[in-house]
Amino acid sequence: MTDDALPLIYAIADIHGRADLLEAMLDHIADVANKGSIKPVVIFLGDLIDRGPRSPLVLDLVASTLDRYPGSALILGNHDFYLRALLREDLAPEDAVNWMDWGGVATVSAYSSRPVPDFKGIAADIRGTFPGHADLLDNALTYRQIGRYCFVHAGIRPGVALAEQTDYDLRWIRAGFLDHVDPFDHIVVHGHTITNSLRPEVYDNRIALDTAAYRTGRLSAAVIRHDRLSHFVCTRLTPSGEIAMEDWPA
Repeated sequence: MTDDALPLIYAIADIHGRADLLEAMLDHIADVANKGSIKPVVIFLGDLIDRGPRSPLVLDLVASTLDRYPGSALILGNHDFYLRALLREDLAPEDAVNWMDWGGVATVSAYSSRPVPDFKGIAADIRGTFPGHADLLDNALTYRQIGRYCFVHAGIRPGVALAEQTDYDLRWIRAGFLDHVDPFDHIVVHGHTITNSLRPEVYDNRIALDTAAYRTGRLSAAVIRHDRLSHFVCTRLTPSGEIAMEDWPA
């Protein structure tokens, strides 16, 4: 496949329940698609849920985006993993405790009025009211490779072939990945770890996109055109409560 045949890609990381910022981002992508002849591919890098207030709507928006833009994908994040386990009724007790400590209370409260830890009842409520959410998470990927880019949630283990990476590393890795300076086989596009600058950060071997949307009010996406990083777009909550769109150079 030539560079010109590769899709226009928007990679969005760590939405964490901020449906307001995601809606504005998707409106921008739709405007770009309507003005051009190429439909974009949207890659969600995981952690759709927790901490922010509107996780169910985020999943609805992601599902509709995957339907709208063929070739788009959801990568399962470590937070999403817990919701998937809940809906599969195999959420381990220690995982349930960690999930609630790390923002899961906001998610289950948005889905159901049942108290924690009535996880069986909460799962039943979700399946009854949002029947497509279990399928969305069940069909999520662990990684997606397009051209010279590899899209993952957390990162990859250096020295391990992409097909042999563990699901745990792809969803959780920090040490060993973030401090690795040598090239990988692909440029890794990831979230999971909040950037020090709270803006997207570009390294020789990776692109970091987690700008802590749930607390900064800033959701970021990398725009990849013709197999090259073009620029970043950001939806940002202003002091007046409006959402502004910004472009940042790569």
